[in-house]
This record gives sequence, structure tokens and C-alpha cells, in this order.
Amino acid sequence: MTALRLSLVIPTRDTRALTLRCLESVAPLAGQGAEVVLVDDGSRDGTADAVRARFPGVEVLVNPEPRGFGASANRGLAHARGEVLLLLNSDTEVEAETVPLLAAALDREPRLGAAGAELRNADGTPQWSAGAAPTRPWLFALASGLPALLRPWPGYRRLRPLGSAERARVDWVSGAAMAIRRQAWAEVGPFDDGYGFYGQDLDFCLRLRDAGWDVGIVRGWIVTHLGGATIATRQGAAGGRHPGLLWTDLLRWGEKRHGPGWARSAARLMRWGASLRLAGRALGAPFVPPARRPAWAAETEAHRRARGAVAGWSPEGAARGTGRLGYPSPGTGPRR
Repeated sequence: MTALRLSLVIPTRDTRALTLRCLESVAPLAGQGAEVVLVDDGSRDGTADAVRARFPGVEVLVNPEPRGFGASANRGLAHARGEVLLLLNSDTEVEAETVPLLAAALDREPRLGAAGAELRNADGTPQWSAGAAPTRPWLFALASGLPALLRPWPGYRRLRPLGSAERARVDWVSGAAMAIRRQAWAEVGPFDDGYGFYGQDLDFCLRLRDAGWDVGIVRGWIVTHLGGATIATRQGAAGGRHPGLLWTDLLRWGEKRHGPGWARSAARLMRWGASLRLAGRALGAPFVPPARRPAWAAETEAHRRARGAVAGWSPEGAARGTGRLGYPSPGTGPRR
């Protein structure tokens, strides 16, 4: 991509080491003329100073107090000047040599409003990168944990491919690495910053589709996403995820998209699913290997809290907006 055609926007909060690794990975793009905008969301670990010292060409915007991922992303995207706005989590590493595939896709498909990368875990395995809009049965399955039980079964991944390139059509792509055409952003943006932690990418991509834009994954554009850097420190998180925030953010999305009645029935299904999950974990607890038991107990407690959060959720509370501190982690949209 030519100078000022590509702008990279990286919100960060207290992830100094990961942010420096992310910037190192995109240095070849900056060397080719890409603009790099970092939005430091009230970090207390010296992220902004470290970036200025090591990457003087990066434009650093600082929020004196944390405003949350959505607000920080919106600030950076509004400030950026490129024709293509590439939003990155601070815990990503871009394979810069694959970015020309993104440029080619945008040139080839003029209505491609948002393009997602093929995300990889640190060990190189595929990570969930895109998907269909959630349904109420799927929300029940999410809360119940049934998809996790089915993954080892032969043929499951043929029905639910990880990611993306195998899917003919997706409704959303992960905000961990999302390229947005400027015209699409001007028409549909900004992100809704009222979500507690997850869901901004799902919400935005579906609004793009409503406006007539396409959303898709670019095959071969590879980004490693470490995930869990921020959420792991918050109460109620386990294993790099926070089921309580994920489930309530999806209910907020459902109320916004489909109305209060849809969301209330979805909440009931999720409570039933969560109860099924907890019953299964209680039955399985005696058979957990000793070395695994502390993590198992933490995960069980996280899902117990999540069930309580869903039980206490209401459209009225969601409309007031309770979260502005979240950063996307292992894929902010729903996962299968």
C-alpha cells in the first residue's frame, strides 16, 4: 500500500511489552509509508514513553484516564488519515509480508467495507476469526459449553470451520485485526463504546452489512493474536476469557439488534445453558487431575459468576451502559 493509504490504529492499556512487539511487527509497513497511531488509554506501566523512545515515528495519543477500548479506537480512527484504517489489538503481531493480500482484496472488491485477518494462536494454530450473527439457540450452546465438548469429534470442524476462509459468507470479523475502508467508516462508524468488553466488532460489522457493505476474511493475511492480556486480570475471568462480560455483552447486542423480548428469552436460555454447564462440571470435578484442579475451580467460579450476571441482566440496565473499560481479547465476536 502507498504512503497514507494505510493507517494502523492500536489502542493499548497497560500492555507495554506486547505493544512494543506489535509495533516491531508492523515496522516494515511504517517503513513503506504507513501511518501508525497508538492510543494509550490511561496506562500506568509507561507504555507511551516506551513507544516514543523506541518508535519515534509512531504518533502517540494519550487518554489521561481510561476511556475503554471502543472510545480509544474511535479516537484513533478519527485521527488517522489513511484510505484504509487497520485496527489492531496491542497483543497482535502482523505478518507484514502478507499485507499485500489485504490490499489486493480491497482493490478487487470495492464494496468490502471491513476485512479480517486469518488469526493464529501463538503456536500457529487457527483462532476463531469470523462467524455468523448469534442466534438464541447458539447462545444457549455457548452458555452450556456444548461446542467445546463437540470439538474433538471427527467432522465437527468441517461443520464449524475455525475461522473463516472456509466460510462462503460471514457476518462479522474479529476486531483484533480489522481493516476498514475509510468510506465505510465515515458512513457507519464509530464503534458503540457502551459494551463492557466484547461485541464492538460484531455490532459494527452487522451495521456495515445493513448499509450495503460486505464483510469478509482475506485468505492468507495472517496475524498472530495472543489474547487475554487485559481481561485476565479482571475479577470473573479465567483462562484468558471473561464469560460474564461476554454473555452480558451479547445480550446487550441482542437487545439492540432484535429488541427486549428477544434478549429476555435469550437470557433465559443462557441461564439454563449455564446451569447445565455447572451441573456437568460438578459431576466431572472428582475426575479432574490434581494439577488441573486449581484452574478447573477458577473456571467453574467464573461460569457461576457469569450465570449470576445473566440472571441479573435486563434490557433497562443494558441501555444505561455499564462498561467502558474493555479491550478485545481472543476474538471479540461470538465464538463457536
